[in-house]
Amino acid sequence: MTDPERFDDSIGPLEPNPPSRARRAATIAILIALIVSMIFLAFVSGRGIVQPTIPSKTFTPELAVIDGAGRLTTTDALGDAAVGYGASGTTFSFPAWSPDGTRIAAIGRDAAGAIVAVFNVRSEDDPPVDPVIVYRSADRPPFYLYWSPDGTHLAFLTTEPDGLALRIVPADGSGPAVAIHDGSPLYWAWTEGESLLVHSGGDTPDAFVGEIGPDGTTLERSAIKVGGFRAPGLSSDGRLRGYATPDDDGTAAIVVEDRDGANRRSVGVFGQAAIDFSPVADDLAFIAPDARGSGGVLPVGPLRLLDGRTGLVRTVLAGTVIAFMWAPDGRTIAGLQLGSSVDDNVALGAPARLASLERAPIAPRAPAVAAPGLDVRLVFVDVTSGAIRSQRDVTLSDLFTGQYLPFFDQYALSHRLWSSDGASVILPLVTADGATHLTIIQTDGSGSHELPTGDLGFWRP
Repeated sequence: MTDPERFDDSIGPLEPNPPSRARRAATIAILIALIVSMIFLAFVSGRGIVQPTIPSKTFTPELAVIDGAGRLTTTDALGDAAVGYGASGTTFSFPAWSPDGTRIAAIGRDAAGAIVAVFNVRSEDDPPVDPVIVYRSADRPPFYLYWSPDGTHLAFLTTEPDGLALRIVPADGSGPAVAIHDGSPLYWAWTEGESLLVHSGGDTPDAFVGEIGPDGTTLERSAIKVGGFRAPGLSSDGRLRGYATPDDDGTAAIVVEDRDGANRRSVGVFGQAAIDFSPVADDLAFIAPDARGSGGVLPVGPLRLLDGRTGLVRTVLAGTVIAFMWAPDGRTIAGLQLGSSVDDNVALGAPARLASLERAPIAPRAPAVAAPGLDVRLVFVDVTSGAIRSQRDVTLSDLFTGQYLPFFDQYALSHRLWSSDGASVILPLVTADGATHLTIIQTDGSGSHELPTGDLGFWRP
């Protein structure tokens, strides 16, 4: 092979010879032919003008919503991208997300009776799939359900001829629903080991407080004195339990102790109490009367925290609080308060009105009441500092007032009103036109957003 000639920089850079006129014409003709061919191929392929591919927009279902007709849908966080579930003619109530957010269980009713249905959550593009019916009965209807922590089972209550029964069923429908405990009233909390901490019977002779296994076996019957307290509580790590117990002088005590009964810390109260542990710490929040004669059938009073490690108690929201909900990160509590801006007559009558509705059946539609909605103040409190992050006056719907509020401490374990990021809550509010609108309320006070439809809604975990 001939060596290339050495570059001689003494002669300067070489200049290319200009192309001939014929060569330029040939090049232009080739380019024009290529362009025409591309356009032709694009049209004959049915695509028209070639454009960049834009990926389709996808939505993550974030809310399970029940509308006024008992229809179940999921939507995104703005109430858009609605996906319907269930056959025509079936009505649903109080849907509960599985712990991993992939399934929804709901109480339903069709022409054959009452059911518990489990749906796989799907997107707008997925075809409808029949649910798994894990329970059906014409004479023992279910009215409240609660997923096990691992999502393998559902525990639910049924109305029996002689009271209430607690039943448990595999969530995949692989086995029948089995009654494992009875009593009225009946509250429980799942433990991390899939047993259930149960309080049943109130202060009746057959009252029970303790742990039972998923087969109904009594694992521990507590030695504490039973009474009219409500849902028990378990700390996020399962190490502590909380409950209320009556004292001999007619008062009661809120108690936090180790699961084996050791290291007991308590504070006295003067009537019915509702409790709930922080989702991330050992703090037990509770409301109860703080003076003799100020209580009623339902728990009302200031919102306080009992430190499960030290036993110290502090008030985070004074006044008459009728319900509260922890944020998922444990930094904020939302309280529903009968505040000074609410008419005194309404404030004094609200606990009695709630008490009158305490035994209202949980159903897709609430029974009619004298006045539309309940006026309360929604307050977001910083747990550490006690500072109020934001607050606003709202009117809660009759359905929420009659069926959720009287049992809010039990529903707090199974039905989430807080968004997973802790930025907002969802509540059914009555607006100036008298209609109910599901409303997403920002916890920092920056605003709210009404969903297009819905009477009840719960956030995905």
